[in-house]
Amino acid sequence: MALLGGAALSLATGGRQDIGFLQILNSVFAQLDEQSLSIVRDIRAPRTLIAALIGANLGLAGLLLQATTRNPLSSPSILGINQGAALGIAIGLVFPSLVLFNIDTMAVLGAAFAGGLTLTLAGGLKGALSALRLILSGVAVSAFAFALVRFTFTLDDELALSVIQWTTGDIADVRWKQATPLLVWCLAGGLLTFFMSHKLNLMALGEAASKGLGSDPRFTLLFGILLAAILTGVSVSVAGPVMFVGLIIPHVCRAAFSTDHRVLVPAVMLCGATLMLVADGASKLINFPEETAVGVVSALIGAPYFLYLTITAKEID
Repeated sequence: MALLGGAALSLATGGRQDIGFLQILNSVFAQLDEQSLSIVRDIRAPRTLIAALIGANLGLAGLLLQATTRNPLSSPSILGINQGAALGIAIGLVFPSLVLFNIDTMAVLGAAFAGGLTLTLAGGLKGALSALRLILSGVAVSAFAFALVRFTFTLDDELALSVIQWTTGDIADVRWKQATPLLVWCLAGGLLTFFMSHKLNLMALGEAASKGLGSDPRFTLLFGILLAAILTGVSVSVAGPVMFVGLIIPHVCRAAFSTDHRVLVPAVMLCGATLMLVADGASKLINFPEETAVGVVSALIGAPYFLYLTITAKEID
């Protein structure tokens, strides 16, 4: 019900055209005029779907990172994966000759590189992963990637404004074609993570216990971070670096539903989608008729929660 409510809020708000919820329902029966129907079909509907898919992908990425690193503060934004994806896209925009296949690939490569670098600096590849070192490494990688993104602004003045707008987390101009990679990876990522549920449950017992029960924690860690990087990369390529969704949602779902990842996987996808839909609707109402970037709204929600987690945590290492 919350997901449907969020979708209704996202569809019924936005722009200067007065098309409310009842008018949206009328569009199902083709009772809207052609202009209003075009706005709903070609602008609002793809934006609503894309917001939901981004929320599901980022929630799933956060769950993977928290489970595989056994760190409750892990998320794409905290570990530098968001900014790594942003850097990959910024490089692709400024240096088109370096783009492999398409711009989405650059985002995934940037996210994977940032995640791998953070993991390496934190000692994860040596089997000595430290929670404190993981967070510090993520902050350092994120800051470095952000600095490089800002540096790319100086290399091409014409692209600077569009890149700045994109880095705030903006989905105002998305269209149907951008939903395809998000949908493909949402379905694939959800299935892969669900099939990994048993391994993720074992990871919670610790590396030694996981090995003793027949699982390979090193493979689970690397595969989980790679999948999280892909989910983050395809999301960032569309919306920019949306912050904190991957941090908040797994915590809320563990408290509300279960710690079993067979339950958590669908739960975080649904709740992540709901959060992004609500954030999208709020982004259109905060400064109506102008819009606030959805990334700003998600940060306003997530930053206080992150502070709450750090304050209430008994120990970080």
